[in-house]
Amino acid sequence: MTDDATSNDEVTAHDHPVDRLTELCAEMTTPLDKSENDDVKAIVFLNDGERGGIQLHGYDSQAEAMAELFLHMKAVFQSMGKDLSFIGVPDSPEGLTTQ
Repeated sequence: MTDDATSNDEVTAHDHPVDRLTELCAEMTTPLDKSENDDVKAIVFLNDGERGGIQLHGYDSQAEAMAELFLHMKAVFQSMGKDLSFIGVPDSPEGLTTQ
């Protein structure tokens, strides 16, 4: 799965590369297609200063990849002596709900 976005465009998801950056992202995960790498998951980010590209490899869902990315980011912050927290936004459909 690839994503592409710019600061002015809507983010879109595709099951194939759609531009130079997402093609490069896909090429970077090609070695992971070998059977001995079935247990390896990867998230590849590229940015050229104007656009960004991302490739998810080995994840069952975008939500699984996002959760692992958040955990990794939290660990990076902790290694620098800082804290990183994520909270849901109560007014969004995906955020916290009240009962």
